[in-house]
This record gives sequence, structure tokens and C-alpha cells, in this order.
Amino acid sequence: MADQTAPAPYRARCMFLTCKSMMVFGDAFESDPDYQAGLVDFTCNCTFQSAGPDGGPATLELCSSVERPCFREY
Repeated sequence: MADQTAPAPYRARCMFLTCKSMMVFGDAFESDPDYQAGLVDFTCNCTFQSAGPDGGPATLELCSSVERPCFREY
């Protein structure tokens, strides 16, 4: 029997959040060998900077919060 791992639970994130790993690996960006949680430079596609339109930093954790005013679900 093949080893079957459970799929990762759905985690909402803002559609404007991006990083290099997302461009190469898409939704499986966390499987990028160069991806290290907490050390990735995320960018907001609304501002093209490391901060969102609300002035807060663009991070996976913060941009996964539906309470953030600029959040648009992916």
C-alpha cells in the first residue's frame, strides 16, 4: 500500500500575497527546498512592497487573517 499523507488543511490567504517560492511552486510553495518559514520575503501585489495597503507587513500569518481590512481571499 502506498504511503498516503493527509492533505494540508485549507488555510485562507490573501490573493495579493506573493513570494518567489509561490511563483515557482504555486500553492505548494512550502515544499520549495529554499523556503524557510519566517525567513521568506513576501510582497503585496497591491503595493508591490513588503507592506500591504493598510501599512501592515506582508507576511503569511498576517495576510491569512480575514480581519485585515485589505484581505481578499485567494
